[in-house]
Amino acid sequence: MKKNFTLVLSAFILSCTAYAQDFNSIIGSHITKTSQNITDFKITQNVYNNKTSGNQIHVQRTYQGIPVYTAYATYLVKNNQVEWAARSEIFDTQLEKIETTPQISFEQATQKLAQVEGLNLYKTLSSDVNSINKGIYTFTDQEPQINYFIDEDKQVFLAYVFLVKINDGQHSDLYDVVVDAKSGTILEKHNQTLTCGFNHDSFANENLANFNKAEWSWLYDSFEATNENPSYNVFKLPVEAPTFGDRSIYNQGAFNLNASPNGWHNFDGTENTITRGNNTRTVHDHQSVGYQTYTGSNATTTDYVDGGTNRNFDFSVDRNTHPYNYKEASATNLFYMTNVMHDIFYRFGFTEEFGNFQADNYGKGGTGNDPVISLAQTGLAIGSTDNATFSTPSDGGHPRMAMYLWSPPSTFTGKPLTINAPSIISGDYEALHGNFSAPLPTTPLTRDFVLVRKNETTGTPYDACGTISNASEINGKIAVVLRGDCTFVDKVQNAQDAGAVGVVVVNNVAGGISMGGESTTITIPAVSVTNTIGNPIVSNLESNTVVNGTLKFIDIPYIDGSFDNGIVAHEYGHGISNRLTGPRTNASCLNNLEQMGEGWSDFFALMITQLPTDTATKNRGIGTFAVNQPITGRGIRPTPYTTNMSVNPVTYTNVASYGNSDSPHRTGYVWATMLWDLNWKMVENYGFTPDLINGEAGNTKAMDLVMEGLRLQPCRPGFVDGRDAILAADVALNEGTNKCDIWSVFARRGLGYSANQGSSNSRTDGTAAFDMPPAEVLNCELKTTEIKDESFKLFPNPAKDIVHFYDDSLTGKVKVEIVDMVGRVVSTENLELQNNRNSINTANLPKGVYVLKFHTNNGTVSKKLIKN
Repeated sequence: MKKNFTLVLSAFILSCTAYAQDFNSIIGSHITKTSQNITDFKITQNVYNNKTSGNQIHVQRTYQGIPVYTAYATYLVKNNQVEWAARSEIFDTQLEKIETTPQISFEQATQKLAQVEGLNLYKTLSSDVNSINKGIYTFTDQEPQINYFIDEDKQVFLAYVFLVKINDGQHSDLYDVVVDAKSGTILEKHNQTLTCGFNHDSFANENLANFNKAEWSWLYDSFEATNENPSYNVFKLPVEAPTFGDRSIYNQGAFNLNASPNGWHNFDGTENTITRGNNTRTVHDHQSVGYQTYTGSNATTTDYVDGGTNRNFDFSVDRNTHPYNYKEASATNLFYMTNVMHDIFYRFGFTEEFGNFQADNYGKGGTGNDPVISLAQTGLAIGSTDNATFSTPSDGGHPRMAMYLWSPPSTFTGKPLTINAPSIISGDYEALHGNFSAPLPTTPLTRDFVLVRKNETTGTPYDACGTISNASEINGKIAVVLRGDCTFVDKVQNAQDAGAVGVVVVNNVAGGISMGGESTTITIPAVSVTNTIGNPIVSNLESNTVVNGTLKFIDIPYIDGSFDNGIVAHEYGHGISNRLTGPRTNASCLNNLEQMGEGWSDFFALMITQLPTDTATKNRGIGTFAVNQPITGRGIRPTPYTTNMSVNPVTYTNVASYGNSDSPHRTGYVWATMLWDLNWKMVENYGFTPDLINGEAGNTKAMDLVMEGLRLQPCRPGFVDGRDAILAADVALNEGTNKCDIWSVFARRGLGYSANQGSSNSRTDGTAAFDMPPAEVLNCELKTTEIKDESFKLFPNPAKDIVHFYDDSLTGKVKVEIVDMVGRVVSTENLELQNNRNSINTANLPKGVYVLKFHTNNGTVSKKLIKN
């Protein structure tokens, strides 16, 4: 028996080896036929995709046995044939014989980096959470790679490729770094953290607060609610943010049991009562400890929310107070949304083998050990607000989602510092409380101000960094000190030791400063002010003018970004697009200038908050809550997202006009506009379903096309690459049924057949085109309908028992499909036209909203019908 088993096992291993060799042979043959150069390669990822019924394979170019940095090609292989191939721009570059041995050590390369950055260099383990000091950290458990690096001028360098953490005192992020192994020159430095400070551009939005909850039963009733299920008081989808609707209780368990078979609270095989599970570690991070200790492999996450033995995460919120007062509710909403995004996009193929974010991958492929570290209410302690970020290491490294606080409403006037005298500078002023000092007093503290002086001549006379020379003057007063020369803790401690009852620290450069640090001995309040506010105080004190002021507690009602589901979805979307573009083991495939990461993120946020009552021309957007604007107000993009080109006229031409120095957000805005148009073309053809887990309709088809396009596009894509990958996705998923409609969507926005993206590492060299493919390439004549929406009549609408339709161009027979809002075809009927018209019996249809699809010899037209 053992002998037979051994023979079977050996045969199986040999067959697997032959199978692997077949892929090498298939791809090698394709490269030989299509490449300008003889190219060596290695397969870096090979995943069988049930959606496409084929193997999606990533290969990396090698030369002289050394990998070429980001030189990847993407293949779809079905039935032993290459069905699709896409290569990064440098994959086929002609290479001459170049050196294979570094001339400087890795240690010297990192020292060069530290010298350029002006920071100290440290060595540590990637799991070490003590890397909180300013500096550059290299990880001793992660060996640097030796790669060939090809620059924009096609020059080739032997280079060290490695990951570092850079903590500059305010930001603490991971960087992919490429250093010339000959000269030590930094060839590329790419921040893995994408920053989405939504403080520029604008768009309008419409009220989505009113919707028919019955149409969202999949969200509320898909699992039987029991006492065993946790309950969360959150802004449930499709509510985008507090300005769009109220919180309510979600207690139906995991959205998608295929994605989260053990629910949301199981980690290490144990059920728990806190906001930690297989998909995320979610905490409130008031001291920014989770943010600063993050290494890609670990972070300090201690401030979890505990729902108790019943796992009841129902916490009160008063948005008129400081968000720290409702930290549990904030982290609960972020925990909910992080899990929801995981479960929804699992359905669309963001699974274990494609690099999703899970601690345990249940043996389904991928690396695992990488749940999202989600940080609610982070940043304020280190002076960061009005932002949201997402960091995506390669598969097996923890992503980090940081959700910040945003500026309070403009109507908020509370300021913790008041100058009472002299009258020339009297008034209320903004000030930032030092997190290490005593709380500001609820009973106002009013005293004269005194400049702190010292004996030493180093630094500045008023920095309080030394031996205090005027302690008798300071005693019982509010001390005024200047920033610089020592820590904030030392300044305040010295002033307190001299008898001060409060401290005002004046910034020595423009802008505000949040005073960080820790102390167990400081018992007085301390605030910092800008030099614009503080310099007049100092000048008056220098001239011996009495300055009297008051420090008082003000509850600042910052806006909490963790409640903006659109922004959370946008940030999580960065993780999806980064992991799906190129092999999951590489985190550098979306760092070129024309990459569309911000666009995919906007699109995902729009899609999960879409409603059955929405229309193609309705104005949509993301972020109005966080930037303190009404849902109809201006926000973060140049125009609303809408198919109406009189409102949103953007085309591919605009990418070049934005320029290479512009942020990636406008580039993404152009791409998201095109994807949003694609969604509405699919909804027009196939209807809409609110069920993003089980539904089948136009919007879910659009999601499938976009997600599959991410997998099929090359490393470092541009717009044409993205378009072609979506067309390839339609062939792989739908046998190309929608290719003419997809072409028409992109051509309308300037990404037509003749469009040329130029280099994907430039935003300025692309050429727009608005043409469809020529007939000899793709004959779309039959898809170009002669039926015009304006001439096609459907009446009455709303209807009760019967609905009539009419169009002058209609002759012969018409196939009519009635599709409900879950995407199901509830009726199909073939009708003979009489005088260009006929009628449909709707008496047996339940009340609701439907899409009627009319298939004629002249094309297809879809109309929305309301049945009363």
